[in-house]
Amino acid sequence: MSSDTLSTTERIFTLTVLGCFALVYVLACVYVLFRRGLSEAARTRNSIAVFLLLIALAGAAMVTLGENIFALAPYLMAVSAFAFPLPIAVATCVFLLGAAILTPEIVDGWSLDTSIVVMLLVVGPTLLAVRVLRSREELREQSAAASRRLNGQLAVVAERERVARDVHDILGHSLTVMTVKSELAGRLVDVDPTAAKAELADLHRISREALAEIRATVGGLRSPDLATELLSARTALVAARIEPALPADVDVVNPAHRILFAWTLREAVTNVVRHSGATQARVTLGENRIEVTDNGVGLQGPADGNGLRGLRERVQDSGGTLRVVGDDGTGTTIEVTVS
Repeated sequence: MSSDTLSTTERIFTLTVLGCFALVYVLACVYVLFRRGLSEAARTRNSIAVFLLLIALAGAAMVTLGENIFALAPYLMAVSAFAFPLPIAVATCVFLLGAAILTPEIVDGWSLDTSIVVMLLVVGPTLLAVRVLRSREELREQSAAASRRLNGQLAVVAERERVARDVHDILGHSLTVMTVKSELAGRLVDVDPTAAKAELADLHRISREALAEIRATVGGLRSPDLATELLSARTALVAARIEPALPADVDVVNPAHRILFAWTLREAVTNVVRHSGATQARVTLGENRIEVTDNGVGLQGPADGNGLRGLRERVQDSGGTLRVVGDDGTGTTIEVTVS
């Protein structure tokens, strides 16, 4: 049926139905087909409802459009390809293609539109191929996430084992010596009080040394490691789709400055990911210097937020200097130098 043969009422009806069809399809794409965070069950349930609604609207439009109704088939293919399980999606696309070919042969007055058939032959396989590629990408992302979780768990286990080793190494010898000296002092207290006092003084000294070693160990646990922070920085930048240019190792850095540079790297990368809008970020290490540069929007306000203010205090406490520069639109550079 040609649009020229439609009455005004039929045209209004057709445009209204097609407008509703387009609105439902767009809303489905935004809130159902490509919305992240939607559970698989909810996605399938909503997709079936959307598909049936689109079928109903297409059926209503068929009253006036006739054989031209198959021009809407690619949209139905898209919904099925991205929402249904793959076997059902394939079956739906095949069914729509078959209907476009066979229905005009069955219904009187309808004629086969080869352009629509060719379009369906192209659109259907293309959509299904995209679906397969998308599914593989999702599987890779899930595998990578599972690998990260496993690596995190292994890191926790390794850290616990390291702590256990450190505590054993620190306390094992000290407690053994303290036990021996306390027993000796107990035996000497009546026989040789002076020697017993010397043993107790020595016992006090050893206990203070052990306490200091424990505090140093706890402090080490709370301090970041520069090599580890480089790995974390790469993960964060890649996740934010920022191309990282990072040094291969930290051997060039003075060991006395590595904790400070690790704090610097952590804060700088956090700012790059959160605020810069950059596509590239570079980290440069020297014996007494670290520089983090991005090609983002530059400084959009005061340079010292809470994070940079805390970093500036750390740098000043270490006798170094912090430099933050970056004009609007030219990127930002954070540099820490320790003399």
